Amino acid sequence: MISIIVPIYNVEKYLEKCIESILNQTYRDLEVILVDDGSPDGSPAICDRYAAQDSRIRVIHQINAGVSAARNAGLLAAKGTYIGFIDPDDFVAPKMYEKMVSAIEESRSELAICGYEYYDEEYAVDEKRRYPVKPNEVISRKELMRRMSDMPPTVRHGVVNKLFTKSALKGLTFQEGLRSSEDVLFLTAYMERVKTAVFVHAPLYCNLVRQGSATHGGLNIQSLADSFAAHEKMYRTIVDTYPDLKDHSLAFLLDVCLLKYNEAKGKLSSLNHESRADASARMTDMRKFIKRMARQALFNREIFWKTRISYFFVK
Repeated sequence: MISIIVPIYNVEKYLEKCIESILNQTYRDLEVILVDDGSPDGSPAICDRYAAQDSRIRVIHQINAGVSAARNAGLLAAKGTYIGFIDPDDFVAPKMYEKMVSAIEESRSELAICGYEYYDEEYAVDEKRRYPVKPNEVISRKELMRRMSDMPPTVRHGVVNKLFTKSALKGLTFQEGLRSSEDVLFLTAYMERVKTAVFVHAPLYCNLVRQGSATHGGLNIQSLADSFAAHEKMYRTIVDTYPDLKDHSLAFLLDVCLLKYNEAKGKLSSLNHESRADASARMTDMRKFIKRMARQALFNREIFWKTRISYFFVK
């Protein structure tokens, strides 16, 4: 059985499509755990209505505590051999979990990863970002870590297009209190438990792009700064496990941190005087981090030499 965990907050406009896509899976042996994280809109009522219609659905209502706490509540309640996560404004293809379970069992892997495509709020697919379909692929832990450090990552830094084994998840939870990069920390810890992972190279997960969401421009400067620590943790774990991946992983770390720093810089002008002072202090820390890591990358041949130098002049 698969336990599918959906953390829910303020998504009544999208929630029914998400739930329907799960219930319409060709793989029928599943439980759907809908975690209402104190949502103030009509989402709790939608959850209860679907639970009354389908015995595979369980609803957890809790005081708002954030997406990590909601997912942790779902993990605590999960009974399945496999665990999957779906964001409540996204949806999935009908054969997603059938193909994921088949791949993970045939390869005897601890992790299955599928492809994804992007949709706008009218549910039209982004034709420019179509996922290339190709045969399934089994990769080692080392290759998984290497691809996590590609830029852009060829292994997405989120849990939603993945299937985990409950046995390998034992004791692992999402760090609560974070507003960003909780998936990065979770996946970093899980990677260490993986011997092999299997790629299902088909666009089975459907990501709805909403302006202002956490993954599409909705993070504040505090959250962007906090993400530095999560990505550094990923870098340290990869390098400690496979030292020869240092250059590749460090190149990614600097690239992603500079992107987040520039995003934070773009938000600074919209803040009031008091908020700007605090944000400026956080950005100073971000800038110092980039320059400190740049010193370690001075002779990194995976980074163009002009880019290596430019990190020292970040303002």
